[in-house]
Amino acid sequence: MFSFLVAMISSMLIVTGSLYSYRNMIQSRVGEVNVDDVKDSIDMMDDPYDLYEEERESEITDIKEMIKEEKARQKSNIIENTTKNVSAMVSVYRLIPYAFLILGFIGLENAHALNIIPYLLGLAAGIPVGYLISKKLFISQS
Repeated sequence: MFSFLVAMISSMLIVTGSLYSYRNMIQSRVGEVNVDDVKDSIDMMDDPYDLYEEERESEITDIKEMIKEEKARQKSNIIENTTKNVSAMVSVYRLIPYAFLILGFIGLENAHALNIIPYLLGLAAGIPVGYLISKKLFISQS
């Protein structure tokens, strides 16, 4: 019984903390982005029947080349991108639940109360519960 509860609470906290930290990271990044691209909606109004498809094909090749250039630029900026994302990877909201998971496992093992099947079932049950809690608390408010 304790194995199931410790595992479920651990995985629930991990999922909740991860979603919370990623939500914060995304919200901070969204504030930095300037969104001025309304070409798709204008294109739908100007050409609802795809009469100018040939022009789009040339635009698609231009976009593919832009994507290749962007990928090359991203490879050169990998260290900068990693340092930007480290705040979400090493967030307190993620580290504390992982510590709870590890210490709970060690505590159950030392107390000879660890049953592996209920523990694994608890880990599996905590994931959807954590997601539903996170969705209710963080995602639906955004």
